[in-house]
Amino acid sequence: MPYGSIACSHCGTRLTYGTQSSGRTLTCVVCGKFMPVRGMLDGITMCVECQQKHQQQLAQEKYIEERRRQAHVNDIIARHPELKTKIMNRIGPVNPVGPFVVEGGAYEDILSWNDNLTHAKNLELAGRNEDAARVYESLGMWKEAGKARKEAGSTTIKHVSVNLNDLLDKLREGGFAVPYKCRICGAVMTIDKNSKAESLTRCAYCGTATNTDALLGIIQEALK
Repeated sequence: MPYGSIACSHCGTRLTYGTQSSGRTLTCVVCGKFMPVRGMLDGITMCVECQQKHQQQLAQEKYIEERRRQAHVNDIIARHPELKTKIMNRIGPVNPVGPFVVEGGAYEDILSWNDNLTHAKNLELAGRNEDAARVYESLGMWKEAGKARKEAGSTTIKHVSVNLNDLLDKLREGGFAVPYKCRICGAVMTIDKNSKAESLTRCAYCGTATNTDALLGIIQEALK
């Protein structure tokens, strides 16, 4: 092995040949400690002292990372309390008053849940309730998915009612009567001056929800 070709992988210092009572060895010039022959056979390129320092450094880095993950998870729970039970179940039993460890796989899952839930809430803010409901379902948040869909349905009915009321007013002004057929039972109904927007959202015979887009199209066509 060439002189000075081996460096301590912890401190980076070149290990030089020295002499010990046991014979020729490699010595770290930083701490002056020698490299055990056993260590060389095991593939360890650190002196004894640097090995200890390296282990301490790794332990400290691990501790810092564990505390960082814990703080981040606590922050996610504070912003999305509805995720707390799901997160705690994923982490496993923890000390409720002390630090807890979040393993790598669990941490990645929690980050994904946080991103998805944030996205779902943003979709609701944008009025895309059905899209939000699908994201909630992917998270197993069935109550939130149902609430989003209920809001989506309410918004749609309100929007359709407004459009129908506008068109019905025009029908009344023109004295029109427009027939249309239920897409399920085939019953024929008539839209006239006495029709109410609320009653047109479902078939008066079988109760099937009306294809509101098609209904609006029929009325608009009659008004041309």
